Amino acid sequence: MQNQETREPGLHRAYTVAGILLLIAACMVAGCSSGKGPATPALPQPPAGSGNAITIQNFAFDPPALTVKAGTVVMWTNQDSAPHAIVSDTGSPETFSSDTLSTGRSYSFTFNRPGTYPYHCSIHPSMTGTIVVEK
Repeated sequence: MQNQETREPGLHRAYTVAGILLLIAACMVAGCSSGKGPATPALPQPPAGSGNAITIQNFAFDPPALTVKAGTVVMWTNQDSAPHAIVSDTGSPETFSSDTLSTGRSYSFTFNRPGTYPYHCSIHPSMTGTIVVEK
């Protein structure tokens, strides 16, 4: 028969390990249920009321035509469920093209040279728009 002094240190060690594991598990659960979702990077936003923003929605550019002064930054934001890519048409005073924009992503371009800039979506060529740049 074992005496209590020999059994208790092993039993005490088991309870200590179990307690530590429960504490770790509780901390992990508390961290996962904080109510905050994963951090998402902030998307660039045009200045409020700037009038230099184009929304891509329902397979269309809104507004379809925009007139700005030279040096203006225009930002396109994809609010559509499908990806889109903005590309200047041949003959534009300057060329521009975005990467493929997934939902919620934006692309901006600074229009420095006066002129008319027709553009389209390279994925959906029937989607067209125009930027007119004035001096």
